[in-house]
Amino acid sequence: MIHVCFGLHDGDGRYSKFVGTTMASIFENTLAPVTIHILHDATLTPDNRDKFSYLAGRYGQRVQFHDVEQICADDIKFLRDMLADKIRLRFSIGAFYRLLIKKILAPLKIDKAIYLDADIIVNMDIDELWRHDLKNFPLAAVPEELATFDMMVDNKFVLNSGRVRKENYFCSGVIVFNLNEIADDFFHDGVQFLVDNPKCESPDQDILNSFFSANYLKLEQKFDSFVPAERLKNFSVAKKIYHYAGQSVELKPDDEFNELFLGHFARTPWLNVDALFGIGEGFRRSNDEFTARFQWLMRLTSQHRRAFFVSPNNIDAVKSIFDIQDDEPIIELHNRNSLDRLIDIMRDFNGQKVVLLFQDNYDAFRSILSGQGFREHVHFANGLRFMNREQCRYEQREWALVRNM
Repeated sequence: MIHVCFGLHDGDGRYSKFVGTTMASIFENTLAPVTIHILHDATLTPDNRDKFSYLAGRYGQRVQFHDVEQICADDIKFLRDMLADKIRLRFSIGAFYRLLIKKILAPLKIDKAIYLDADIIVNMDIDELWRHDLKNFPLAAVPEELATFDMMVDNKFVLNSGRVRKENYFCSGVIVFNLNEIADDFFHDGVQFLVDNPKCESPDQDILNSFFSANYLKLEQKFDSFVPAERLKNFSVAKKIYHYAGQSVELKPDDEFNELFLGHFARTPWLNVDALFGIGEGFRRSNDEFTARFQWLMRLTSQHRRAFFVSPNNIDAVKSIFDIQDDEPIIELHNRNSLDRLIDIMRDFNGQKVVLLFQDNYDAFRSILSGQGFREHVHFANGLRFMNREQCRYEQREWALVRNM
């Protein structure tokens, strides 16, 4: 029996469909017996629970539900108490449920389990992943540098602090756990690590890497391949486990990766009238948001000159699209010193220029600039929102449209 786990915190009721889509991709591509373990809390609705059961039953597979708040009540209280004022969680509390897999499954005499995020499509027989002999390794995973074809974002706290070597840093979205090699106090030690290191931006992944990056079984790239990188390389869909990296599903019919994801979603009970109306509402909101961004840009640039903070691969596109004037500076991003230079320049601007940032990891830059006292949409903004993917080789986000399904 193959055991596959998902962490589920579904505050708005729209997350379950993604877990269901990943489940459908597993069932469609294997003849092996699979038990899906849903590690959930009170946000799992009766309707979504029934849909999970129906989906598994339709394929002759099994699903079990584990209420983490009841089974691990003391651990969850400890997590909330310790982190309440120490860290601003980037992900939902459900991201931490993977750290409790041993406590939940070990009493059921299960000593091995696969964990998957809900932005995964398993386009291969999951038995191929399951058959790996973990020996004495606590887990198996794909190094992020490999998963992203050397395009990983490397300004991570555990890397910059020297705790983890870049070549060893692994993704936590696809993991095979050897539960016998996971310490009983791992969860509490992990939470304490976050308390001691509040700069961690990827709490669950940073915990796992801090504890295990020096001692884990490295898997082939095909077991956790990032869709944004695959698209940029113009790769075709193959027999791989695809990681859509949270926001890589688009409603574009000429893209193989969209078709792969939406084809599996169509096999779930979440494809219904509400989903279709939701797509329409998503397009309406997206159009309204674009109009608001355009109006903001018109107002702002009528009163301020612009400056451009651009990675080298986007400079030619930015110059051709935005009709940059001689008194509008372009700051190239090459390394950390470029960011320091940007901050100095923005202080010199004294609010007289607005900086448009053309960076794939805009959220990280927004956090840094906000911490320096600059205000988004006053002193700086995301310039990529005014370009399409073909212009800037950047994965534009349509996840909001898909969530509305």
